[in-house]
Amino acid sequence: MDKIITIEEWMSKPVITVSKDASIFEAVKLMDNHNIGDVPIVEDDKPVGIITERDILRKVVRKEIDIHNTKVTKIMTKNPVTVSHKASLLEVTRIMSKNNFRRLLVVKKKKLIGIVTAKDIITMMSA
Repeated sequence: MDKIITIEEWMSKPVITVSKDASIFEAVKLMDNHNIGDVPIVEDDKPVGIITERDILRKVVRKEIDIHNTKVTKIMTKNPVTVSHKASLLEVTRIMSKNNFRRLLVVKKKKLIGIVTAKDIITMMSA
């Protein structure tokens, strides 16, 4: 019988995060410096939001928001969907497909421990 593949084995970690007090500029700078397309917003290591490149384009650039003086909480997607570190590949792909997500935050006891992206899933499936 095949072993069930859990996301914990394939997720990306550590996750680059910012606090709720960070400016949009700080988040964008982190995304650029680490070549990532999103930044989770955390409070006590628990995810409370997420900002993606798409958010930057739609909620910041188009509306000409001052990125130096505006906090990430203004544009973040609140209460992001998360998945348990013990979730199977099938569970994760179903959630991502149903919600049209390209990434999911991975939690253990509600604390952020990783992130799984569409790229991670492709890598898993080709291994």
